[in-house]
Amino acid sequence: MKTVIVEDDFIVADHLKLMLGKFDVEVLGIVDNYDEALQYLDKGVELYFLDIRIDGPKTGIDIGNELQKKSINFVYVTANNEVPTLKQAVKTKPMAYITKPYKESDILAVLEIAKSKKEEMITVNSKFGKKMLPLKSVLYFASDGSYINVVTKEDTFTERNSLNHLEALYQNNFARIHRSYLVNLSHIEEYNSKSVFINNESLPISRSYRKELVKKLEKAAT
Repeated sequence: MKTVIVEDDFIVADHLKLMLGKFDVEVLGIVDNYDEALQYLDKGVELYFLDIRIDGPKTGIDIGNELQKKSINFVYVTANNEVPTLKQAVKTKPMAYITKPYKESDILAVLEIAKSKKEEMITVNSKFGKKMLPLKSVLYFASDGSYINVVTKEDTFTERNSLNHLEALYQNNFARIHRSYLVNLSHIEEYNSKSVFINNESLPISRSYRKELVKKLEKAAT
């Protein structure tokens, strides 16, 4: 599992990193502010540990808002127990809330929750509000400027996201075939040197992605 720690106390952050290492969790970075935290959005991070009070004018709750939009799991790890702050934090729908000082068992519990959530669901916006989709139901993701079309057999949903982030997050089940397309390997019906066919639709393969696609398809077939 890939994580990022957002914490302005280096000693606390380093202690958390050591704890996570015991559970074979990879810490991609330790940062102490909003801007640096968001630089990891396209790195395939599966879980953020967020302190609420961090360096700069923006807080961990501001980061939580951005992570919620991109369906990235996050946990608040903080000593802040002021009621107004807690109410703001709850609105961002964190996966959990850990109060400092925490124990190793608290971190282990959070990791177990994160693993269960990895039963690959994706949150999309529908005309009725938020909707959870099984990742396996997604045929492909298509880039449309600053937005991504999430295409299933039944419908298409539009999200503000990037293919680079989705590719890093779902690299085991999806393959990039073009700068504008990331496809679900399990839904590819046929393919040739120029196209893949999914649900009777032809999608183009760029030359730069062809070799990696074939490698993934061969691996999936073994």
